[in-house]
Amino acid sequence: MTYILDANIFIEAQNTYYCLDVCPGFWDFLGERFSTGELISIRNVYDEIAYKDEYIFDWLKDRKSFFGSVDDEQTQIYFGQVVNYVQKEYTSRKSNNPNINIFLGGADPWLIAKAKALSATLVTHEIKAGLGSYKPKIPDVCENFGVSTIRTNDLLRSLQIRFILEKKA
Repeated sequence: MTYILDANIFIEAQNTYYCLDVCPGFWDFLGERFSTGELISIRNVYDEIAYKDEYIFDWLKDRKSFFGSVDDEQTQIYFGQVVNYVQKEYTSRKSNNPNINIFLGGADPWLIAKAKALSATLVTHEIKAGLGSYKPKIPDVCENFGVSTIRTNDLLRSLQIRFILEKKA
């Protein structure tokens, strides 16, 4: 099974429960599983994090190779389908919807396309907005394309990862 990570997995980990200085095991886990190819992400996510969070970017700089290209033919085809779906579906809900361009201008549609191309599970902290929402969300769009989404805790359970308190002598 391949898991593709959204930028918010890194950002929320650092900003909440898995800070680099408090829970280095989480970041070691990410690095290890990126090395095996079990976890992946895309260059668009790398660029998004570089722009948004300098502290996490320091950790990512040495791991840039883990963030793959979206130039392959299958990803490009699925990206076009994601764009068409989002424009059609969300314009019909609200004309002149600014949320469409915001969504399409980021890494999200590329993540969905890459996940579809690889039959990967997309790991994100976004939650479904549901029918009638004007704002495209990863889980809602993924559902339309048959792409599974999970959150960090589900990923850790799926891979049987546990962080154990280190006993001091």
